[in-house]
Amino acid sequence: MEKIGQVILDDTLYPGKDLYTDGAIEDEMLEIARNYREKQWNGVIAERASWPILYHFSHIRENILSWIPFTGEENVLEIGSGCGAVTGALCKKAKKVTCIELSRKRSQINAWRHRDCDNLKILMGNFQEVEKTLTEKYDYITLIGVFEYGEAYIQSETPYVDFLKIISRHLKPDGKIVLAIENRLGLKYWAGCTEDHFGTLFEGLEGYPTTSGVKTFSRKEMSAILKEAGDLKASWYYPFPDYKLPMTIYSDRRLPLKGELNRLETNYDRLRLLLFQESAVYDSLLANDMYPDFANSFLLLIGKEKKEAETIYVKFSNERDPAFSVRTEICENSSGRRYVRKLPTEKTSEEHVKNLEKISRELRTFYGREGLELNTCTVENDGVRLEYLQGETLEGRLDELLEAGKTEELEKLFFSYIKKIRRIHEGEMFFKTPEFVQVFGDAEISESCRCSGMSNIDLVPANILLQDSGVSVIDYEWTFRFPIPCNFILYRMIHYYLESDGKRAVLRDLDFYKKAGISEKELEIYAEMERNFQKYMEGGHVPLREMYDEVSPGKVDIMAYYDRIRAACATRRLQVFYDRGNDFSEADSDIYPMTKHGIDFGITVPQNVRRLRLDPGEAAGGLVLKKLVFENGKEADFSSNGFPIGNGRYYFGGGDPQFVIESLPKNTGKLYIEIEVMKESEAQEAFWMSFSRISAEKDKEIQKLKHQISEMENTKAWKLYRSIKKK
Repeated sequence: MEKIGQVILDDTLYPGKDLYTDGAIEDEMLEIARNYREKQWNGVIAERASWPILYHFSHIRENILSWIPFTGEENVLEIGSGCGAVTGALCKKAKKVTCIELSRKRSQINAWRHRDCDNLKILMGNFQEVEKTLTEKYDYITLIGVFEYGEAYIQSETPYVDFLKIISRHLKPDGKIVLAIENRLGLKYWAGCTEDHFGTLFEGLEGYPTTSGVKTFSRKEMSAILKEAGDLKASWYYPFPDYKLPMTIYSDRRLPLKGELNRLETNYDRLRLLLFQESAVYDSLLANDMYPDFANSFLLLIGKEKKEAETIYVKFSNERDPAFSVRTEICENSSGRRYVRKLPTEKTSEEHVKNLEKISRELRTFYGREGLELNTCTVENDGVRLEYLQGETLEGRLDELLEAGKTEELEKLFFSYIKKIRRIHEGEMFFKTPEFVQVFGDAEISESCRCSGMSNIDLVPANILLQDSGVSVIDYEWTFRFPIPCNFILYRMIHYYLESDGKRAVLRDLDFYKKAGISEKELEIYAEMERNFQKYMEGGHVPLREMYDEVSPGKVDIMAYYDRIRAACATRRLQVFYDRGNDFSEADSDIYPMTKHGIDFGITVPQNVRRLRLDPGEAAGGLVLKKLVFENGKEADFSSNGFPIGNGRYYFGGGDPQFVIESLPKNTGKLYIEIEVMKESEAQEAFWMSFSRISAEKDKEIQKLKHQISEMENTKAWKLYRSIKKK
């Protein structure tokens, strides 16, 4: 037994050494766990900008479990606890938590980060060995990102089925297995994200043809495993964007609504391709009742009998200052009646949540004169309960009109609500208060601006619900009791509709801001106000989206690349620039048509030309320079901005190919040119082969140089030189 703080580590069945490790990064994580407390982890993640540190220490990892309705009396077994990314969520909610983890280093990281938890015990060793010693029954057994490694845990012909059979033996009669895993057919993999465990494109989609040891499953495959493991019953949930960093959790009883799935920044670990607009494809899947089969991840609550939890939907708003950190749940009781709860995710945010009840009473009269209602709100325990309303959001209705190409009708509907909001919020003259400056900064607001004494700035189309019986505002969390320019509220209405989903980009040319009476200067002011508001809301917290550029290798927009090549190839032409002593210019150039295969012809070079530049189109790709010969039969000397790939072939990855002849013979006369356009597939293959060869040769040179330096450092002369230099 070893003890770190209040945590017990039992190494009775530890094999003596860690059988797997991620290397030096685990030492860094141990240092973080020892020297920093939970409140400091977000700052450490932002500072170090490392995917492993983000993955293991982000509080967003706990979202996958933190919503589950524990009573505080549960006995929980966490299998494959790793560095403790979700252990803390269990320790906060359960009476007793037992972890099984093979790695000592990871167990120590877990223990240090949760050292104050007196309800945590970590058993170090292989699951198959530790499992034999378990004598207790558990209310919950968790497999978060673990089940896919079943082949490593269980040596049998049917490891995944047997894994669940073994685990089920340790459940209480009404206990649950909580299993989170990637969907092998998740849409993000079709759209260009690499397979999570192997980092290769389409590996899971193709059925793991080149790898082994780790497997994820489709919904159908997972259902078959549950059936074979003893006809186990499961409630299916769908974490979005995935189970690793979930911000929303859907279920079969509350699937996503049209337009809700628009977050693409999920590839913090590896480079990804962008093959299509995912949000539009999600909408197509939802319209065809196919979303569950293509969700990126599954979260299953598995039991011997099916007993549905009341919570059917969870949305986390915890990328904020702890004083504003909340989660929103849609619940359904046993009689099928639905209601909404808003709950603080931190003790410090209770006041923020409970304030909603007072806001709802004040806004109800305020909005009533324009026919806007609010769902009823009552204080309940540490949060509030809100009336669940059915209908279609204004955002969804606008999107329907957009898809139908009815932009005029869309604009008319949108502006009918813009006018409503203007009438509500322009009853008074604006004046700047200290509270305004605290939240929005010291903006240079015109004295002629109109406002109201109470302002809900979150009147965006997603929060306006259209019903048969009327129109309701369903989220009024960001309501302030001081003057805010009416036009700022309208700016947010337009901004968050146009910018939150790429499919709406086509509407930007309609100039909604100008039509709403918002000037260019106001746009700059309101954009700055919005940035200040976001800073106020976030406090000292750094949200994941702000870390994306630092942590992620990024995205490759294949469609943009394809469109650029297609457009450039469609209008490919040869432009010849002449330098007569004043460098190259568009004014002094000639243009010649090219076919899709290339060009073969001769041009007469004017006598006073000193240099020539040949630009065969704007397209990226490969070209073969087959001929560049003067009238006298001499080949021209030239330079190029392309990457040479042998046999007169050049690859122009950045587009704008150029061949420059710096020196022309006297009385040049004619220049004969033959350029052939390579097929893109052949050009890319030749480029990568040449690039790999050159890289390998450079690596050899570097290794040779290192060896020479090493040899030199061992000589007496070098040692003498070093000693003299130190003195």
